[in-house]
Amino acid sequence: MKTILIDIIKEKVDISDNEIEILTSNFQIITKQKNEYLVIEGSKSLYLYFIIDGFVRYFHIDDGNEITTQISTTKDFVTSFESFLNNSFSKENIQCTSDCTLLRISKDEYQNLYREVSNWSIFCKSVYEDQIRKISERANSLQKLSASQRYLKLLNNQPKIALNTAVKHLASYLGIKPQSLSRIRKEIIK
Repeated sequence: MKTILIDIIKEKVDISDNEIEILTSNFQIITKQKNEYLVIEGSKSLYLYFIIDGFVRYFHIDDGNEITTQISTTKDFVTSFESFLNNSFSKENIQCTSDCTLLRISKDEYQNLYREVSNWSIFCKSVYEDQIRKISERANSLQKLSASQRYLKLLNNQPKIALNTAVKHLASYLGIKPQSLSRIRKEIIK
C-alpha cells in the first residue's frame, strides 16, 4: 500500500532507495470507518493523511448547516493544512464519508523528513500548490459557472467523487440544494 505514496512522490522528485525506506517507515497504515473524523474543528491537526482508498470531506458549520468545502479521494493528501503547519486550531472538520484506508504521519515525523529526505521540501511544495489550485478552481467555479456546469465539470474531472458522494454533501460542495442536484442529474440522464 505504501508503494502508491512512493510512486506519487517519485512522479514529482527523485528519491534514493534509502529515502524510500525512511519514508515508508514514517508513514503508518490506518483504517477509519465511514463517518469517523480525521480532524474536528477547534482541535489541532496532528497528522497528515494520504488516502489509499475511500472518500473524505472537509466541512464547517454555518448557522447550523454543514457546508462542504472540499471532497478528497484516492491519492490525495488531507489535513487541516493551516492547523497542521502552524500548530493552530482547525477551522474545519475532516470526516470520512466511506470506509477509508489511509497512510498517516505525525507532525514530528513530517518535520524530520525535511532533514532526512533531500527533496522532501520540493515535494511538499507541490502538494501545497495542488491544494491552492483546487481551492482556487472551486472558488472560480462557484463564481462563474452555473450549477449544471459545476456538476458536469466535476463529473468530467472527478467522476469517482461525483458518483460516490452522498447527494447532500455533493450539493453543498457545489453550492446548491440537494433537490437542485437531483434535478440536474435527472436532466443529464435524459
